[in-house]
Amino acid sequence: MRRDAMERLQAEGVRGLLGGRTELRFRKKAPPELLDLQLEPRGLLHPDCIPAGTPPPCPTCGRHAFARPDEPILAAASLPTDVDVFRLENFATMIVGTERFVDAVKRLELPGIACRELPTR
Repeated sequence: MRRDAMERLQAEGVRGLLGGRTELRFRKKAPPELLDLQLEPRGLLHPDCIPAGTPPPCPTCGRHAFARPDEPILAAASLPTDVDVFRLENFATMIVGTERFVDAVKRLELPGIACRELPTR
């Protein structure tokens, strides 16, 4: 993420954004300052989204071996209240943002961020 975009989101009150410098090299003389986001795994997919017979997570890395559900449902009781953007513990490639995050992205007209509403149960 570009540093200026992260700072604008933080200025809008978005909580939970932590960025670290990337080790990328650019050929341009004035490359953009990009940050790797550190988004903690905090929420869960609802158990109804996990296919029957799915093996337990990998004991070494914790990866769950199932495909992303077509219609993900979030486990309401697992959702954090102190951050506005996070990963899911049982599907770490899925990034979830709160309504505050989505509203800030829309207000700031940030490109490259697609949002869709997810139900909770």
